[in-house]
Amino acid sequence: MNGVFGISLVIGIVALIAWILIGGFSEANDGRPVHPDERFGPKGRGIVAALTAFGIGGLSASYGGWPMAGAVAAALVAAGVFGVYAYRFDAGDEPESN
Repeated sequence: MNGVFGISLVIGIVALIAWILIGGFSEANDGRPVHPDERFGPKGRGIVAALTAFGIGGLSASYGGWPMAGAVAAALVAAGVFGVYAYRFDAGDEPESN
């Protein structure tokens, strides 16, 4: 199962780095290539966050000595929490100051 956690983590991190680089190129070149937020939207952002969190949560719990069922549960909880947060979070929103 550690292999599954590791593959998920690698895919998530590579996708996150690509998201950041393509987003930067898009903003610097007047929308070419298309920004990942426009192309994939909140669903894509949530998938990338969930993949990364699944790998991190599973590997940390597994190497922390948890039983495999606990590590899988921790990975699923981490993926769910961060996937939902990334889906609902909009980077363009400014926090309200009081």
